[in-house]
Amino acid sequence: MKEELEDIFQDDEYNEIVIRYEEMLKNNKTYFFDVVEFESIIDYYIDSNKANNALNAVKFASQQHPQSLNIQLKKAQVLIDKGHPDQALKIIESIEKIEISNSDVFLLKGSTLNVMGRYNEAERSFDTAIDNSYEEKIDVIHAIAQSFEQIGRYKTALKYLQEAFRLDKKNVMLLYDIGYCYEKMGQINKSIDFYKQYLDKEPFSDNAWYNLGILYNKAENYDKAIEAYEFALAITPEFSVAYFNLANAYSNKEDYHNSIINYKEYLKFDGSSSEILTYIGDSYESLKEFDLALKYYDKALTEDNLFADAYYGKANVMLDMGKQEVALSNIKKAIKINDINAEYYYLLGNIFIELGSDKKALEAYKKAYGIDPEEIDFLLSLSDSYFNLNKINSAINLLKEYLNDNSGNAMVLFRLAGCLFATGEKDKALETFEKGLKINPKNYMEIILYYPEGLENDEINTLLDKYYFDK
Repeated sequence: MKEELEDIFQDDEYNEIVIRYEEMLKNNKTYFFDVVEFESIIDYYIDSNKANNALNAVKFASQQHPQSLNIQLKKAQVLIDKGHPDQALKIIESIEKIEISNSDVFLLKGSTLNVMGRYNEAERSFDTAIDNSYEEKIDVIHAIAQSFEQIGRYKTALKYLQEAFRLDKKNVMLLYDIGYCYEKMGQINKSIDFYKQYLDKEPFSDNAWYNLGILYNKAENYDKAIEAYEFALAITPEFSVAYFNLANAYSNKEDYHNSIINYKEYLKFDGSSSEILTYIGDSYESLKEFDLALKYYDKALTEDNLFADAYYGKANVMLDMGKQEVALSNIKKAIKINDINAEYYYLLGNIFIELGSDKKALEAYKKAYGIDPEEIDFLLSLSDSYFNLNKINSAINLLKEYLNDNSGNAMVLFRLAGCLFATGEKDKALETFEKGLKINPKNYMEIILYYPEGLENDEINTLLDKYYFDK
């Protein structure tokens, strides 16, 4: 979610230096470059992710300027990029003995120690860098925060960002990074607050509006997410991924007409995609426009005939249309491509139920539940299958096992109570039913699935009078 920085090396002066350097290599000659020019050349290769080129430039620079500590610092930086932080640290520590008050030295040392996982030492080095910085103190603290961001230590990064923001409340990039760190730490509302503060100062930042949309989407505030994505697109109409997220937000609020419009808009920018074509198919399926749904699922498979989700989508549509055998063929294709998707096995079980193959449905539901035991639909369908095949004790054991970690699920408690009534364990059944009523009485009718006589049971009705009808 970070904004991309503009390429500073588009500047003609930088281009000239790099072109001249590369001309030297091509002609196998030796040209003179001063230290500042070599630093620019090395930085160019570092920022272009060309570590080998950068190291080669360091070698030439060292030959022309063997006493330059700045070039040695650049060498250390390149060694870090090449995955040799231990070698980099030796160079930095030798420079540190000479440049005892150079904040850049301690800044690079801290970054090196971070890469090595020596975080406490890194912080001490960073604090020394801050102590030796003056006019550039805010920039140094910001750089330290970004070093911790890069290794995923967002809480530590936030500590430095907040210190920098305390010193300079007008620095909008600090607001941006604070919002970013809160988002990474899962503190969505705080992140939203800081992005809004940033946008108050930089209202034309398309990336910030886009990021805010993502945060609102995570907070399930889809209307605000849509608004944020639309602002991003108003600023940058070719911001293709914003169309994709906008479509998802519309889909999340079940506005499938608008989700289709925006998925199609996304395709105009990024070309045909089996994934997006399948999303369009899903949207048409949700609108019950099955012919159009199938059309887009088939388009997705034309793009990639091994795209399992498209076969899954077709299977769903065929089942809804009452074409169980065709649905079965498609879901089997999806499973052949991806045999660890729980949703596929769950649909397979539903198809087998429609075909009257209860034993095969049971095996499919077992697979789905085994892959994702936290999904309540898989649990309930598996327990139904056990019950319908007269394997009531298996259903009881399954429901009890689930309740060990999810004791507050009233729906499962009511179903367990029904199973216990079915096996004649009346006292346990009533106790379990009452537990469910205490948690959430609204779903009490679940007991009827396994114990149809429940509403005629005087003791059940007494409990209902106590916990439901008197409320």
